[in-house]
Amino acid sequence: MKLIMLTTLTFLSIICSAQKKRDIDFKIETDSSVLQYLEHKNISFLGTQNATLRGIGTFGEYGRSNKLIVPDALFFNKHGYLIENGGKGENCGASINKLEKLVKMKSNASLTLKNFLNEVTLNDGEYSIEYQTDIYIILKWAKWAPAESETTFKWLASLQNQNKLKIKILLLNLDIHERWNLSEEQKQYLGII
Repeated sequence: MKLIMLTTLTFLSIICSAQKKRDIDFKIETDSSVLQYLEHKNISFLGTQNATLRGIGTFGEYGRSNKLIVPDALFFNKHGYLIENGGKGENCGASINKLEKLVKMKSNASLTLKNFLNEVTLNDGEYSIEYQTDIYIILKWAKWAPAESETTFKWLASLQNQNKLKIKILLLNLDIHERWNLSEEQKQYLGII
């Protein structure tokens, strides 16, 4: 088990370093520290729910599958199916400005919002698929990527100001969390002291 975890963390470390070619200063966060950070940044929670990754296993899987990216967004249609927008999550500023077109794009019924929600822990209640919602949007951010997260927060503000579609937003924090109960070995490996 330790070998698998070490292999996972090694691979994750390589991916994180390669994406932006910089060191990442991981810290252990709590729900409270994340909310305080958002409040300090004056992030409005209007129409927004907050979530974190479920655990270190999910964090490792995100690293291996190139999903540990900030800024990034996922779009699900009114049925909860992932909208295939050509992998433009990282450059989704244009997609956010054209939501009416996005909701009409092809979706993948095998990639669902319901399955995605199994990977996260909701910090403030249930996230349900509602009949009246036109589009579900997942916005990724992390304290370890402050400059990149600013773009995510701008996207959030833009979405909160649109009034053409009924949208539901989930703000997904990609930080490492205390509730994951990392071992001392895992903390040391990630550079968390």
